[in-house]
Amino acid sequence: MAKVDYQFKSYVLKEHNDLIRRYKHAQLVQHCNNIFINDGIITKTLLSDNKETLEDIEFDCILNNRIKELNEVEKICNASIQRTKRLRGRIETILSSGNSLFLTLTFTDKTLESTSAETRRKYVTRYLKSLNCMYVANIDFGAKNHREHYHAVVGLDSIDLSAWRTYGNINVQKVHDSSIELNKKRLSKYISKLSNHAIKETTKRNALIYSR
Repeated sequence: MAKVDYQFKSYVLKEHNDLIRRYKHAQLVQHCNNIFINDGIITKTLLSDNKETLEDIEFDCILNNRIKELNEVEKICNASIQRTKRLRGRIETILSSGNSLFLTLTFTDKTLESTSAETRRKYVTRYLKSLNCMYVANIDFGAKNHREHYHAVVGLDSIDLSAWRTYGNINVQKVHDSSIELNKKRLSKYISKLSNHAIKETTKRNALIYSR
């Protein structure tokens, strides 16, 4: 295994954040295109209309003598991709178990007004840990009023709803219940959404929450 130059990595993370952002953007677009081609899933490109490719970035770095920096950026971003693949596999494992739920966790007005986003994230993490099962969750915001909430998939067929009611409400859907319109296609889109989220995450607040 190659030795990691942590000092240089720290320098790249600090001084070349724009290059990392551009590389992640191009990587995400490529990832979305691969999902569409291989899985037939329509995935929205969440970023800008910029069409810069990985090849464009490589050519730019060659012209500006930043090959060493590009190689480090590639390592950083590929580590993110590998983490995403592991998370995608984890979600698929949960969903294929035969006992899984899709949760939407919301907050009361009082909770939103009296706590920080970091505190609410801790509430979600603590609640999911208390279920003693595999889980993956991400933060989301309402399309109309941008109201904060969380989505999660958990490897259980039932949960205690009362433990969350201190903070808000939970909507629960059984993944394998034919009466629920949470079919394979919709689940596939959700997996893709979480995967894309994992690639583009930039802050601890927005990072995915998942069981270890």
